[in-house]
Amino acid sequence: MQTTDTATRVIYGVNELDLDLAGKTVRGIWRALEQVLNIPREARATVNGAAADDEYVVRPGDEIEFQKAAGVKGHAR
Repeated sequence: MQTTDTATRVIYGVNELDLDLAGKTVRGIWRALEQVLNIPREARATVNGAAADDEYVVRPGDEIEFQKAAGVKGHAR
């Protein structure tokens, strides 16, 4: 996959996407990709390796990773 300096890399598990997402919030990105990547709402987001809240506005070149808490396999209902 070819990347540019302005692309935002989104990672969840083994999935990685390089998309033009600058200017969007972490929450907005989660909403757009939750079904595509099967990202649970309780997943934590990091931006460039540091914890980020839902209102963080993504900049060109950022790397966003959504992670489940350690030891969580599924969601009990």
